[in-house]
Amino acid sequence: MPDEASLAEVLSSLSGREDYSLGRMPGVDSGPYADHMPASRRSALRVWVPVVLSALVQLGTTFGVLATRSVRTMPPWLHHAAPRIDQPALVVIAAVVLALAGPVLLVWIRRWPGPLLVAIAACAVLGETLLITVVGAVAFYISVVFGVVIAVLQGARLWAWVVTGVLWLTPIALYLATRQVGALVLLVPWTIVSILVLVVPEGARNRRAWRAQLLRDAEARQAEEAQAERVRIARELHDVLAHSLSQINVQASVGLHLFDTQPEKAAEALANVKDTSKQALGEVRQVLGMLRGDEAPLTPEHDLAGIRQLVEDVRGAEAVLDFGVPDAAAVPAAVQQAAYRIVQEALTNVTKHARAGRIRVEVVEASGEGGWLLVAVSDDGQGAAATPSPDGRGLLGMRERTELLGGVFSAGPRPDRGFEVRAELPLRSPS
Repeated sequence: MPDEASLAEVLSSLSGREDYSLGRMPGVDSGPYADHMPASRRSALRVWVPVVLSALVQLGTTFGVLATRSVRTMPPWLHHAAPRIDQPALVVIAAVVLALAGPVLLVWIRRWPGPLLVAIAACAVLGETLLITVVGAVAFYISVVFGVVIAVLQGARLWAWVVTGVLWLTPIALYLATRQVGALVLLVPWTIVSILVLVVPEGARNRRAWRAQLLRDAEARQAEEAQAERVRIARELHDVLAHSLSQINVQASVGLHLFDTQPEKAAEALANVKDTSKQALGEVRQVLGMLRGDEAPLTPEHDLAGIRQLVEDVRGAEAVLDFGVPDAAAVPAAVQQAAYRIVQEALTNVTKHARAGRIRVEVVEASGEGGWLLVAVSDDGQGAAATPSPDGRGLLGMRERTELLGGVFSAGPRPDRGFEVRAELPLRSPS
């Protein structure tokens, strides 16, 4: 007998859907949302936009500064630290190389964010010493700004904070070493830049983390909804097939047993097999119709009136129905459906396992807050020894149906003999 797990595995082939796996939707590349821009294009833009912008700004500013001032007008601390660089050609070459070095290193900064950020910052400091003007020196830090932002977004936050702190302290260190006030000219703009390049990427990082959490939550909800739907459909198929196939098995066994001695009884049993299988196919089509979302109207769901037919179809034991619902039409459809399925599954278990001589089915409206529908199926069979354990799929499905409606379910051996399944279903939705 197929259980709910095996039935759930074949739902996609039975339903005609492209994919019914959890968390996946046909036509969506990743998660519940899809980005229309190709990943390769997004990656190229992220890499080359900072490189091109910083290269244009730094090279343009470098050439502008070199063209408007004498390269021999060097700060005193530069003469002291590197006297041999006081040559026009060497200064121009060094300035151009340093202006290009930072942007070029940005190409690989996502692979090694920490070390390359240090290298880019070193190039900026050297360029600052060559072009000791506010405009020229700040321009060299464009690549540093991009580097700090990328490093924070890549997770190298400690590297970004250390590099930013060192760069902020550099003008102060130069002033203390040379006592030249000009060394402090970059302190104010670099303070502003430091605040911006640390606050902005941190905010962007937090925003990305928030969006990622939203996506994970949406995917989790989608997976839960898909799983709940699969379990519901598998439970319906299990109830239909378990009951119908059990009846078919009983009737087929009767037909084989009476085939030679009582052919008319055997023919009656085979006719019952035909009717039961036809009914089962109809119910399976109904469930698959719900799965596909067909627009064609479905057959009505089972209600309390169908329980009488279930009792009449029981073979091999005397079945008695105690029906005490004055106004069945007032019972919510979900409660009627659950009551029908519980009785159906309980009768299936009795037929398969209990070897009972008498079965009693009770469907009674009980008084209480809001009203309750009592559904009980008891037998005088072998009891717990012949009845599936509470971990069985049938009892598990009955318990799930009951608890989904806010009811109370119990199943166990009777004091004297046999087994009893009992479900109390609220006639009103729980508040």
